[in-house]
Amino acid sequence: MKTDDLSRSVQDAYKQIAKSYLKKVRSGSLDHRFIEKFLTLFVPGQKLLDIGAGTGEMSAEMVAHHQLDVCAIDFSKDMVRLAKKEHPGLRVRRMDLRKLLFPSKTFDGVFAMYSLIHIPEGDVPDALLGINRVLKPRGYVYLALQEPRHRMQKDGFYPVVYNRKINMFINLITEKEMTAYLRKAGFKIIEVSRRAPHVETEYPFTKLFIVAQKKR
Repeated sequence: MKTDDLSRSVQDAYKQIAKSYLKKVRSGSLDHRFIEKFLTLFVPGQKLLDIGAGTGEMSAEMVAHHQLDVCAIDFSKDMVRLAKKEHPGLRVRRMDLRKLLFPSKTFDGVFAMYSLIHIPEGDVPDALLGINRVLKPRGYVYLALQEPRHRMQKDGFYPVVYNRKINMFINLITEKEMTAYLRKAGFKIIEVSRRAPHVETEYPFTKLFIVAQKKR
């Protein structure tokens, strides 16, 4: 499938699951210990970009509880609309993570929670270069990813756990692959963590978390 067709399929899928996503997805709470540890790297007032913000729940929490200056983006216009409705004061824009429309060295941190999983692996290196560009020197990035649990699991379309009529493209990537991409894009690895999937609401892949820092 061509990249443009794949992007449209992801947007169509989110259009169909937007409302149920708000009620069903629990990744924010399941990942909370990893997210909170990442957020200790920042002080109030610092600028953070939330890539693939979805309903805006995590962005709003980072503003309210950590006093961070958050800009949220998402590729799905339906998720952007939902985020604006749920969190009227949140700054949220529709934007492709592969084409970040911000000046260089804008943000102290980038938070990408299960967003790189929806682009082809061939697009990941350039996406990381874009993230590096908008980060200030020594800025941090948080990546939440889907890692295969065995060799038979490959990139492809998988049914949404809470709506199996909808298939979503998932890019499965290993720690070895992603850390190599990050280093090549100008980052050093700070920490790698994992957890098992929640079988009732999540895809059956290992949840991989990587925190990295821009070298300069």
